[in-house]
Amino acid sequence: MPSRAFFVGIAGALFFSVYLGAVEVGEAFGINKSFLVLFMVIIGGLGSIFGSFAGAAFLVLLPVLLKNVLVGALGWPTDLAAHLEFVIVGALIVAFLVAEPHGLAQLWRVAKEKLRLWPFPH
Repeated sequence: MPSRAFFVGIAGALFFSVYLGAVEVGEAFGINKSFLVLFMVIIGGLGSIFGSFAGAAFLVLLPVLLKNVLVGALGWPTDLAAHLEFVIVGALIVAFLVAEPHGLAQLWRVAKEKLRLWPFPH
């Protein structure tokens, strides 16, 4: 008897084909998208479901924020802003791997615990 994961995988593949309008995965899911998913997991936190979601939200919102601030407010060229985005993401990956391997999920847990005990730190 097939498991639920099998049905979820088939449903995801069918949804992906409907979303694209064709069944060609080569162009839609290339090496850049694979690295982006890996970076989402690393920055969000290794071994945490919340961390994966936090990393995904962070890496989706980071280019939007950078484009609005650098290009919109400061008037920088778009190519410079795109290259700066790569530099920032690379620096964040190195920083999270060295300083906090559990990523944004661990930072969220620590901040939540500190706020829970905030007025009385004993």
